[in-house]
Parts: sequence; structure tokens; C-alpha cells
Amino acid sequence: MVRLEPQTVDLDRWPALEAPSGPGGQSAVEVAQALRRSAREIGLRIDYPDSTAAGEYDAPARVVLRDPERFWARLASSGVLGLGESYMAGEWTTTDLGAVIGILAPWIAGNPDCAHPGERAFGRDGRATPGGGRRRGGPVAVELEDSVPGALTSLYTDETMSTGGAVFASGARTRVRMDDGTDVVHLEAPASPPRRNDLGDAQRRSVDTLLTLAGVGAGSRALVVTPGWGEVPMRAAERGAYVRTMTASTERLSALGSRFAAAGLRDEITLFLGGPADARGSVDAVVAVHPGVTAGVAGYLEVVDTAERLLVDGGRLAISGVVSAERPRPAVVELAAWGSRYVSDAGPVVSWTELAAAVERSPRLRLLGRIEATAHHAETVRLWSETFALRGRDAAALGFDAVYRRMWAFHLAALEAGLRRGWLESVEAVATAKTTLNRREVTPRS
Repeated sequence: MVRLEPQTVDLDRWPALEAPSGPGGQSAVEVAQALRRSAREIGLRIDYPDSTAAGEYDAPARVVLRDPERFWARLASSGVLGLGESYMAGEWTTTDLGAVIGILAPWIAGNPDCAHPGERAFGRDGRATPGGGRRRGGPVAVELEDSVPGALTSLYTDETMSTGGAVFASGARTRVRMDDGTDVVHLEAPASPPRRNDLGDAQRRSVDTLLTLAGVGAGSRALVVTPGWGEVPMRAAERGAYVRTMTASTERLSALGSRFAAAGLRDEITLFLGGPADARGSVDAVVAVHPGVTAGVAGYLEVVDTAERLLVDGGRLAISGVVSAERPRPAVVELAAWGSRYVSDAGPVVSWTELAAAVERSPRLRLLGRIEATAHHAETVRLWSETFALRGRDAAALGFDAVYRRMWAFHLAALEAGLRRGWLESVEAVATAKTTLNRREVTPRS
């Protein structure tokens, strides 16, 4: 039984969650009727406050409506964005948020009576507004890091504070040589559901896999353009590499410096305030984890430009990220409208086709292949969600109110839904710098 507790929203802090004016008009009525008719077909049960219900009792997912009129009005006026805001406002609840998003987001995205703010913002193919960049006195500086506070990150991750997909110990691997000559290694789902205490080792395994792809070892010069909260540069330094990394955040700079010092790696890692464009010299490896999390396509292009400029002949670029197989699905585009308002301005995720094309357009880089670990990433996010739910009191003590906590829960659940439904893929890609071009002829793209 889902508990129905009173919900309050501080509208000074969350003005967008103000209740829709009126019941939503005819469109809201039509959305309500259409979803009630479709509930059984799409595998959803809807419980209403008057004890009536729609859909099968044992449906795969269940929604409990606390305020049906506001729920329908938000779906009609804001679509999937409204679905998220209605959850944040406490107008509906569920015991399996990821499953509900996986069912409702594509249904809403395909319903003509629901608004489609994602399509309006990003176009039908999700690419009308390219991600990235903010202006600093003329040139565009591309943000590669997320703006999530370290205090929040610590509430749902493990001791590594890594925010990429982990790789768990079990799960078969298959390798396929593609027509273009690249190799694809696919990691099957873990043999049994991982537990929370498996996550730290699995994150270290994921980082080690990425560093191995990049050829990072004793004596190599590695540039980590997205340090996160420190695990990637630290693991590289522990391999004996000379590591350089940077951050544009003074808060993160201080936190990273303290963590490197505590690990005894202050001398092995050069840390500076700035971005990839500020890096100079030559390196053997460039490593990036989720460079599009804030800037979208522009983040990946910035990493490719950096690799072109700094890699020695034969050096390697390794990138970990979440992509869509081809163009983003309508559900992903609509979820991006919610994400742009509350989490990141990146827009819909980059497609693998776009990422591969960016590498292939480079005069110096050649794509070698990728590792696909989508099922492992989905399990990672499931464990994050479980951990975050268990630490609700800690989050409240740090100033994250109930609306913020529901917002972050929705964000994590949407990511898990995308990974499990095949809308998104988790990849680690590797490219090498060609040796046939004089490096002095290479200039970064504007």
C-alpha cells in the first residue's frame, strides 16, 4: 500500500510548481479519458482518490493519484515536463518510479492532446538547439562538468563519488568487428542483481577499464579533462602516470586538492583552475567521463578538439558517456525539457552517430571501437536511487527539501528508464591519434 501523506510546496522556491489555473479544459479531460482507456494496454494501473482504478490489478507499474485534476492539467499543458513537475509537487506517487516513467513518457510524447515542450525546444529530432557554451568576454567556454553539489553527490553514490556507470564483476562479454573496422564489446547484464556494497569496486573497475582503453600506465602523460570528484585522476596516478586535470569550479578545486592530498597523490597530480582550452603541451592520453552532461554536443566536440591539439602521434582518447543509438526518441526529447528546467541545459543526449562522426571528422583521430555496458549502468542507477531514498533524512538535514528530493529521484528514475528501455546506451569509446599528419597543421575548431 502506498502511503498518502500531505504534500507542501514552497512556491517562493519552486514557482513553476504553482497549481495550474482551473481543471485544464477539454484537453485535460481528453488526456484523462485516453489514459484510462489505454491503461491496460500499456501495462499501467491507475488508482484514484475515490478508490476506483483503471488497468489490471497486477499491472507492471502503478500510479496513485493524489490530485487527479492537477495531474491531468499538467499533462495537457506541459506533457512529460508536467509529469515530472506533478511528481515534484506530490500530486502522484508510485512504488516503482522508473517503470512508470518508462511507460508514461512515450505515451505522453505520442499523445496529441498533451503538450510537447521538448519538441518545441529541441525539434522533432532533438537537435534544433545545440548544447553548450557560455560566453566569457568573447570566446565561448564550454562547461564539461555538472553543477551538482558535492553534498548531493555524496548522498547517492559510493565512496568513490563517481557519477558514471559502474562495471560489475559478473556478466558475459561478446566482441564484434563492425563493417567500418571498429570493435564493439558488449557487456551482458550482471548474473545476479548487484548490491549497494558492490558499487565501489564496480566503479573502480569501470575507471580502470577506461584508463586501459586510453593506454594509461607507468610513465605516461595523461590529461583528465573531467575529474569528477577525483576518482579518475587518482586511479591514473596510482598506475604511475603523470596526471594533469582541471576544474572551472573553485569549490571542486578545493575538494579535489584535499582528496588528492589525503591519498598522498598531491605530487603525482597537477591540478589547476580552468578548462581543457587552457591545457598546453603534449600528452599520451586524454580521458573524459560524461563531457556532454552540461554542454551536450559541444562538450564532446571540446574533448575531440583537445585530443587533436595535445595528443602525441599514437596517443589515445577515451570517452565514457551516455548516448542514444540514433536520434533521440520522442520520450527522451520530452524528458530533456524537464531536465533543462531542473538539472542541466544540455538537452537530449548525443547520439552515437554524432559522437562517431565528430571523431571521424577529426584530421588526426581514428575511432578504434567501444564498450557497451548499458545493463551495468542501469544497475548502477538503481543502486543510486535506493541509496538516495534511504538517506532522505540526511538530505533534509543538508537543506534539500522534499520537492528537491523528489526532483532528484525523478531524474535518477528517468535515467534508469532510458537505459532499461533501450532509449539510451552507456559506452566507453576509444580513438587513436594518427601518425600521418604534421601536428603543426592542426588547429582547434572554432
